[in-house]
Amino acid sequence: MPFQMPVPESQPADLFTELRRLAADAGRGDWPAVAAFLGGLRSLDDLAVACGQIEDKLDDQVLERVPFGDPAWALAHTILGVRTVLRGWKIRGTGWARNVTRQQWAGFYEHLNQAEQILIEVTARDPQQGYAWLERMIICRGISLGHDEARRRYDRLSAHHPFAYIAGYHLVQQLQPKWGGSWETVAEFGAELLRTAPPGSVGLLAVLAGHMERFQASDSDVEGTALLRAPATVAQIHQVADLTVRHPAFQPGYRFYTAHDYFAMLFSLAGDHAAAAPHFRALAGRRTPLWTSYFDNPGVAYANLRDRALARG
Repeated sequence: MPFQMPVPESQPADLFTELRRLAADAGRGDWPAVAAFLGGLRSLDDLAVACGQIEDKLDDQVLERVPFGDPAWALAHTILGVRTVLRGWKIRGTGWARNVTRQQWAGFYEHLNQAEQILIEVTARDPQQGYAWLERMIICRGISLGHDEARRRYDRLSAHHPFAYIAGYHLVQQLQPKWGGSWETVAEFGAELLRTAPPGSVGLLAVLAGHMERFQASDSDVEGTALLRAPATVAQIHQVADLTVRHPAFQPGYRFYTAHDYFAMLFSLAGDHAAAAPHFRALAGRRTPLWTSYFDNPGVAYANLRDRALARG
C-alpha cells in the first residue's frame, strides 16, 4: 500500500464550536460564563470532555474564590483538585516508572494526596458530584489504593451517574494486568455492562476499551489481531454496536467521535473493513486522541485503515 498522508489529530474544541467558546471564556478567567455552560451539560461524559478543555486555563485563585454555598462550588473545587493532579503528573513525567527519580515520586505523591483531600471534601459535601468521584478513581490508581477501593469509587459515582463511559474506561484501566488485575477481570466487567446497561447507553463503549487495551498490551500485533478476530470477540463488538451506534436511543453527545473511533478501529483490526466503513464516514476525516493511545503512528494508521474500509464498503 502506498504511503498515506497522516491524518492530524483533532481535539474536542476542534470538533465542537461551543467548546472553543468555553475555552476562550476560561482563558479570560470568566468563571461565571464557564460555570453556566458546565452547569447546563446533561451527562458526566459531556462534563468530562468539556472540563478537559479548560482545566489548564483556569487559575487556582479563580476557583478558590468560589464560596461554599455557591451552586458551582463543588465543580470549582473539583477542577482545583484535577489541576493539582495535573501538576503532580508534570513533576513525575510520562516516562517509565524505573526512570522516575525519588524526588519526582515524592512530588507526585504529594500532589495526588493533596488533590485527594480536596476531593474528599467535595464528595462529602456533594456526593452527587460525579466528576469528583471520577478524579478520585484516577487518584486511586495513581497512589495504588487497589481494586476494591477503585470499585467502591466507581459504584459511588454510578449511584448518581449510571453507565458513564469515562467511569467504565477508568475502571478498565484499573482492572488490567499492568495495575495488578487480569484480562479475565476486564472481560467480566465488560460482560457485567452488557447485562446491566440499558440499550443506547454510552457506557457500553467501555467494553470496547477493554478490547483495545488488550490488543495494545499483546506481545505482538499478530497476537493482538488474533485476539480481536476471535469469533466471540467479533460477536461482542457487533453486540455493542447494536446497543449503541446502531440503536435509536443512543445519544453520545461529546462522545460521538469516541464511539465511531472505537468501531472504526476494532472492525478494521478484526478484518471486517465493510463494517468499519460507516464509522469512518461518520468521522469524516477527523481523528481524536484515542488513536494516539493505541497506535505508534496514529495518523498513518487512521489513513490506511480508512482507505481499506472505504474501498470495501
